[in-house]
Amino acid sequence: MIWATRALRREGVLSIEALFRDQAASLRDTGRMLLVSVDEEWPAIRLWVALPEFDLLGAYHGFALCLRPDLPVAPTLVAGSSAEFARVFHGRHHEAGSAWYSDV
Repeated sequence: MIWATRALRREGVLSIEALFRDQAASLRDTGRMLLVSVDEEWPAIRLWVALPEFDLLGAYHGFALCLRPDLPVAPTLVAGSSAEFARVFHGRHHEAGSAWYSDV
């Protein structure tokens, strides 16, 4: 999985969520793909997306690759599997030096 992030205004979340859901459905990968968020100073929000392939990132305009230690500690699940969300964010450890491409 690769992780990427972007800060944006709240009104932009719905279009990214729709894109994410369409991609997950077309790939039949609703089990590992995740879209999570953390509130930033109003009206901003930061999103992180977990994708199975680097080539999919191009559809997410403005998103930049990030490292595992850059993932938020307590995000909100926007879209994706709640079981995968729990595994990644409640059952993982931040590992210094981990690459942006990981099995998480």
